[in-house]
Amino acid sequence: MKRPLVVVALMITAIVFIYLVISFDKKIYVPAEELDGSFAECIGVVSKKELKILYSGDIVNVIYLVPKEKMRCKAKYIECYLDPGNEVIPHIGEEVLIKGKVYTFKPPRNPGEFDSRQYYSTLKIAYRIKNTEVVAGNGKKDILRDNLCKLRYRLEDILDKSLDEKDSAVMKAMLLGDRAFMDDEIKELYKNSGIVHILAVSGLHISIMGMGIYKLLKKVRLHPVACTVVSLLFMYLYGEMCGISSSSFRAICMFALRLMAPLVGRTYDILSALSLAEILLIVDQPLYLCNSGFLFSFGAIIGITVVKPMVQEAILFAVSSNKRICKNLVTQGFMAGISVMLVTLPIHLEFYYTYPIYSLLTNVIVIPLMGVLLVCGVLCLIVGGFLGTALAIHFLNIPAIAVHYILALYKILCGMQNVIPGNTLYLGHKAWYRVVVYYILLGSWIIVSKAKKFRRTEIMRIAHIAMLPAALFVLIISVPHGLKITAIDVGQGDGIVVSTGCSNVLIDGGSSSNNKVGKYSIIPYLCYEGIGSLDAVIVSHEDEDHISGISELMDGMEKGGIRVKALVLPDVSDISRGDNYHKLEARAKELKIPVTYLSKGESFSLKVKDGIQTKTLEMTCLNPTEKMYTEGANAYSTVLHMRYGAFTALFTGDVEKEGEEQLKQTISQNTAKYGDITLLKVAHHGSQYTTDEEFLELTHPKLAVISCGVNNTYGHPHEELLDRLESQNTRIYRTDEMGAVSFTVSAKGDVRVKSMISP
Repeated sequence: MKRPLVVVALMITAIVFIYLVISFDKKIYVPAEELDGSFAECIGVVSKKELKILYSGDIVNVIYLVPKEKMRCKAKYIECYLDPGNEVIPHIGEEVLIKGKVYTFKPPRNPGEFDSRQYYSTLKIAYRIKNTEVVAGNGKKDILRDNLCKLRYRLEDILDKSLDEKDSAVMKAMLLGDRAFMDDEIKELYKNSGIVHILAVSGLHISIMGMGIYKLLKKVRLHPVACTVVSLLFMYLYGEMCGISSSSFRAICMFALRLMAPLVGRTYDILSALSLAEILLIVDQPLYLCNSGFLFSFGAIIGITVVKPMVQEAILFAVSSNKRICKNLVTQGFMAGISVMLVTLPIHLEFYYTYPIYSLLTNVIVIPLMGVLLVCGVLCLIVGGFLGTALAIHFLNIPAIAVHYILALYKILCGMQNVIPGNTLYLGHKAWYRVVVYYILLGSWIIVSKAKKFRRTEIMRIAHIAMLPAALFVLIISVPHGLKITAIDVGQGDGIVVSTGCSNVLIDGGSSSNNKVGKYSIIPYLCYEGIGSLDAVIVSHEDEDHISGISELMDGMEKGGIRVKALVLPDVSDISRGDNYHKLEARAKELKIPVTYLSKGESFSLKVKDGIQTKTLEMTCLNPTEKMYTEGANAYSTVLHMRYGAFTALFTGDVEKEGEEQLKQTISQNTAKYGDITLLKVAHHGSQYTTDEEFLELTHPKLAVISCGVNNTYGHPHEELLDRLESQNTRIYRTDEMGAVSFTVSAKGDVRVKSMISP
C-alpha cells in the first residue's frame, strides 16, 4: 500500500472525530467544577514556568505544577499564578508544596464565545490557582530545562533592549513563543487580517534555523550522522525552550524525519511525515482536533503539498498553459494562499466565523518577508548578546532597524486591509456535517484532478469543474431560518438580537458585571451568526448595563468591524437626557451613523425570510411618550411590541414607575392588539418592583426571558417576580441559569426554544 501512514492517520482522525461528536462533555473535558472557589493545598513538581501580564498590568510569575496525585481524564498540570509576595521562585524540576484559591475554566455561555474549558483541557491544564503561596520546596531542579528557561528570559531581555516595546513583544512571540507581552490591539489586527499564523513557532523557524545549522555543519565537512544529531539536538532544545506547541512539534518531527531518511536509506515523504506527527499528537491528546493551532498548522501543509499542484493545473488550463504566469513569484504566492484557504476555510469558520478575503493578497507580501524578519530577529539576539549594554545595542544593532520597518509595514498592510469595504466575510458557524460534506467534495476534486483518466468523458469533466463550487456552496450558503430572537447572556445587563433572515436588529447591549462585554460576548455572537452589519441598534435607555457593549461596537467600526447602520434612541425631553445619551449621539455622528428618535405610536416593519417564504414583522413603540420627562432613565425605557403573524413579543428594557403606569394604560386601552403576549422580555432583569400582577393580567405572557447575571448583588430575579410569572403559567427562561436563550419562530407561528446551557 502506498503511504500506509496517511491511511492510518485518516482512520485515527475519523475515529477520534466521531468520538468527540458523540461523547458527553464529562468524558472529554477536565472535570473540576466542584473545586471552583475552594482553597487547595497541593504537592507537585514544577514542570515549566513563565511570566504573564495581569489585567491590572502587573507582571507575575506563573508555574505549571504536575501534582503527585493522579488527575482525571488527561489532565496533567495545575496553572499557578504566584503571589507577588513570593521572594523565591521555584526551579523547574523542584518539588513544592503550594496553596491558594482554585479557579476552574468555564464553558462558553453564548454561541461564539471563547471556550476556555476546551482550550485549557487541550493543554492538559486542570485548573488555575491565583495568588499561589509556595509553602515549601526541596531545592532540587532539572538543570537542563531550568537553564533553558533562564536562557529564554535572557533572550527576551536582549529583545527588550534592542527593540521598542511593541516590536519586542511581537518578536518574543515569533522567536520565543511568548505572547504574554503582546498588545491586544496588535493581536486583534493580525487575527482580523489573516496573518496571526506568523506568531507561531512552526515550520519556517525550523527551516531557517534547523536547516541553516545542518548546512553549516555539512560545509565544515562534519560526518552526516553528526550533522543530523547536532541539528536535531539544537532544534529539540529550541522547541523545549519555547514550549513545544502542536505546530512546533509537527515541524520538529517532520524536520527529524527529513534528516534521518537519507541515513537509513529511505526517501523522505512529506505526507507520511505529516501523518506520523498527527498520529503522535492525536493519540496523546484527542482534543487537538478541537485546537485551532493544530488544525491550521496541518491544514496549511496539506494545502501547499496536496492542493496547490491541483490549483496550479487548473490555472494553467484557464490561461491556456502559459507557464510563465504560473512561475511568477507573486502568482506562486497567490496560488499557495488559495490552496491553504481551500483547506482551512472550515477551520476559520469554526473558530473565527469570518474570513478576511484580502488576506490572500496580504500574505503574498507578509510570508516572503517572514524569512528576512526571523533572520534579523536572530541577528538582534546575537548582536545584543555581544554588545551587552542597552545604549550600545540601541545604536549599533542594525538588524533591529530592519525588524522595526518590516513590522511597521505589516501594521500598515493590516490597517489598510481592515478598512477596505468588504474585507471581512461574515459567514458564521457551520454545522459539522456541512464541513464533512465540504471536505468530501474537496477530496473528490483532488482525486479526479490527479487521475486524468476520470475526466475523459464530457460528463466527468463537467462534474470535475462543478465539484469545487459545489463544496463552497455547501459550506457557505445558508437557508434563512425565519425570525430568531436571542437574549445574549451579558451578565447583569441586556442584549437582544432580532434576526429575520433579511435584517438584523440589536436591542440594547451592555453589562455592569462583565468587562468588555461587546468584545467577549456580543461581537462573538454576531460573528457566530454571520451578522456583519446591524440595520439598527435600539437603545432602551442610557444606563451602562444597556449601552457599554454598543459603545464597543461603534469603536470597532473604525477598525473595519461590524457595521451599525442606524442608532435609535428614545425621544425624551432634553432635561431627561444624561451624559451617556449625549456621548452615544456624538459618537454616532463622528462615525456618520444616522440617529433617529423613537416615541409612543411610531412603528417600523422588517421583512422576514423563512426558506422561500417572505413575510412582514411589525414593531410598535409603546413607551416613552414624545419628549417625556422623567427623573430616572429607567422610566423612559423604550418598550417595543412585536407582531409576526400569531406570534407577539414585548421588549421592555428597564421600564418602571411612571413609564410602566403609562404602558399598562396603553395596553388596557387596546388589549386586542397588545394583550396576550407570546414572549415577554421581563423588565429590569427581574426586579420585584416591575412586572406587577396588573401588568401580567393584561399581557398573559406564555414565555418570559429574564436577562441577569449569575449571583448578582441585586438578587435578580426576585422570588416575588418569579411567583407572579408562575401564577400566570408562564414558562421562564433565565440567562443566569441557561446562558444565551434563542427563540426561533416559524412562518406558522411555532416557537422553538434553545439555550446554550441545558436547564
